[in-house]
Amino acid sequence: MSERILSRVIVTKGTTRRELLRGTSLLALFASTGALTSCSLFENSGTEPSGGGGGGGDGKPAQVLRLGFPNFPVLDPQVITNGMWLALRGILEGLVQQSPDGSEVIPAVAESWTVSDDGLTYTFKLRQNAKWSNGDPVVASDFERTLKRLFTPSQASAGGTTLGANSYQAATGIKGAEEFLAGTLTDWSQVGVKATGDYELVFTLENPNPGFLFGLTHPSMLPLHMDTVEANPKDWQNPDKFVSNGPFKVESWTQNSSIVLVPNEHYWDKEAVHLDRIEIDLQESVATGTATVPYENGEVDVISLADADALRFMKDPELSKHVRSIPTYSIHYLAKLRSENPALDDVRVRRALSLAIGRETLAKIGPGLRPGVSLVVDDVKGWDAQQLTIREDIDEAKRLLAEAGYPDGKGLPPVRILAGTQSPVIEGVVDAWKKNLGIQASLDVVEAGVYVERRWQVQKGDYIGFYYGTFAGLHTWPVMVGVLWSPKDVQKLSLPADVWARYQQIEQDTKLEPAEKTRQLDAILEQHASPESKRLAELVEQASAERDEQRQTELFIEAAKLRDEQALFVPLLWGDAMFAVRPTVKGLNLRAAPEFFYFKGISIEGEA
Repeated sequence: MSERILSRVIVTKGTTRRELLRGTSLLALFASTGALTSCSLFENSGTEPSGGGGGGGDGKPAQVLRLGFPNFPVLDPQVITNGMWLALRGILEGLVQQSPDGSEVIPAVAESWTVSDDGLTYTFKLRQNAKWSNGDPVVASDFERTLKRLFTPSQASAGGTTLGANSYQAATGIKGAEEFLAGTLTDWSQVGVKATGDYELVFTLENPNPGFLFGLTHPSMLPLHMDTVEANPKDWQNPDKFVSNGPFKVESWTQNSSIVLVPNEHYWDKEAVHLDRIEIDLQESVATGTATVPYENGEVDVISLADADALRFMKDPELSKHVRSIPTYSIHYLAKLRSENPALDDVRVRRALSLAIGRETLAKIGPGLRPGVSLVVDDVKGWDAQQLTIREDIDEAKRLLAEAGYPDGKGLPPVRILAGTQSPVIEGVVDAWKKNLGIQASLDVVEAGVYVERRWQVQKGDYIGFYYGTFAGLHTWPVMVGVLWSPKDVQKLSLPADVWARYQQIEQDTKLEPAEKTRQLDAILEQHASPESKRLAELVEQASAERDEQRQTELFIEAAKLRDEQALFVPLLWGDAMFAVRPTVKGLNLRAAPEFFYFKGISIEGEA
């Protein structure tokens, strides 16, 4: 790529979020059951370190950090599981990272980059001292080969937000990536990723995308040591074969039990690595009411807080000093379940339920909660309260129910909320519906694995309702409208139950070629998705290609309003992410991202 087309070098000390988040950006995935938010540190047993790092070699106590983390089947960052967020914390390192407070993009493997005048071409210069944990240099072809693997069609769904799916987020906007992943493009030379030298990597985008650099901080864009992956396709993730390029490497991994990380002695920035060992207990779940016991017993240094525990900590004179939060981190929401009973296929019924939730009352359940008046949070640039605020209106809700054939709720089957965990939030929704509309409503709390399966199934005729979850993402229009509850998600949720069952059969058909599968699925959406959901897709497509910032925002607002009005996805609350952090933990910088913090830079100082 000729240097003549490149207009400016982006300074290596950081690119501000304000400058970048005006265009398409990237999802920071947050598991809908809340599993990805769990984070706690276990008692330091004084185990001596087995690797290098900043402590333990000079007579000082070894710095051993012990974490509780949701269990995961793979560390592969190209598959959506909890493992990809752990990999991002410090096992693998991408071209760039977020700054400690998440406000900037800073260099990582790339030491600098340039952007063409038209905003379509990004050229990255890789640092020549970056190495893999086996001593190999990290080169540009590592990234190209890794991304070719990411974009190669498989039986995993073609990018999205669902556990087990391919982790690529379309909002990154790389030319040809979506088509290659869907199987409709097979010529790799037409995809906008090229290693033009050992230490030069060039991306070409479909449209100008000021949020592209933040998109590169998503785990899907992490590199893999492809020689190892290709030579050991079944067991490259085993500790004896896993090759990392981040500040830490995998020393041991006992499936469903624990994983141990130690410093990567070949890491390019070893001076910033202070921990000698990270021991992680892989957890399936934590018993209700016991989550904060280790912290309060002085056995752990960091723990996530929720509901009653967060309120209790904030009211305690001593514990309140330990509380830290990430404002408006996540969105609590409901999503319509498919059912043989068509009652909730009527938008009037869904809108009535949305208008009678009692968001102001829900927000009083715990600290750090605000009424979720839209699926787009209000700190997104250009957010319009007049256009987007869902205003509670019991009278209008009753009118809509009556118009739909359910006066005073009569004749409407019991409305249920499917959830993978007990929550006072959904209990509050049930109470509000009973009180405000006089309908029958109840909770259906099931084991997390059952929840994941059930929410995609077609329910029996006596079962209608919603599933409950939380999501979080970068606070930009392209993410809030184009990725979280995306147009395609809305289209699929609008399908009649029998059509959805057929859609799923095609999705799961392993005999279909990717291109043919994509063609059949798109044909179903074109024929059966609601007109409003198809209009939503048109608006998002127009907005994504729009170069005028004001017009782009107007289009996204129009799309967001249309989505809220359909009430297939119903916002409940906007919530802070809250943690208790002991003063002995230094350099742990919380950010509004699902991994919450990087391991690099953390140290343990002083007595617990």
